[in-house]
Amino acid sequence: MIKKDRQATIAKQYLDERSYVCLDGKEVLYGEDWKTRKFDLWQRCNGRCEYYIRCNAEAADPHHIIPRSKGRDDRLSNLQALCRYHHNLMDRRQVRWTPKEKLKTSGF
Repeated sequence: MIKKDRQATIAKQYLDERSYVCLDGKEVLYGEDWKTRKFDLWQRCNGRCEYYIRCNAEAADPHHIIPRSKGRDDRLSNLQALCRYHHNLMDRRQVRWTPKEKLKTSGF
């Protein structure tokens, strides 16, 4: 269960009533707040891909460094602007194995 920090959430003055700050400082953003965060990300990267070595391509997608599935965190420090090529590459690195698939690939 996610614990919300009510005072920190009020202090942030989010535009969307669903957005909030967790007790551990993580931010969960929706609607206009998420759009604003993406704008801040694009400002930070000047519209360019932030892959480890800047590829200089146009940024297309925000990428969560720590995956959303592992505890959503929409803070700017957990976001990286990536071009489509590098975003697909990063998503493929996060292999999602199920026990059945693991057995198939191991030859058993």
